[in-house]
Amino acid sequence: MHSLSDAQNLALHYAKFADSRNFAAMGDIISENFSQKGPYWECQGADAFLEQLQVLERDYSTTLHMVGNQLGQWFDDYYEGETYSIASHIYEKDGVARKLDMAVCYLERVEYIDGRYRYTRRDLEIIWTSDQPLNS
Repeated sequence: MHSLSDAQNLALHYAKFADSRNFAAMGDIISENFSQKGPYWECQGADAFLEQLQVLERDYSTTLHMVGNQLGQWFDDYYEGETYSIASHIYEKDGVARKLDMAVCYLERVEYIDGRYRYTRRDLEIIWTSDQPLNS
């Protein structure tokens, strides 16, 4: 019934909504009880997560999330897996354009709820970062 491509499609939408700053649409792919933990934060509930996303708009002029390897398994109506991504963040510091690249791994749970795939958990582990002046 469910396939890995269902989870992959959800990850692609997550990246698209984050990069386009379409945070309202992000609400369509997470559950009300969605949670996320990162190295410096923790969000409990969809509203808290959507509020946390404002950091992208506040701190970065643009972002680009490239979705990479994705592995996981479906168990009836829920999926447990991991998605690797490179997230690039463009910002300015002291009048200099900079690029912060982050290699990340999302440890995630997807559930099939009311006929739709939704994240219920998507914890973030940072593998490495690189912060350098942006060459024009």
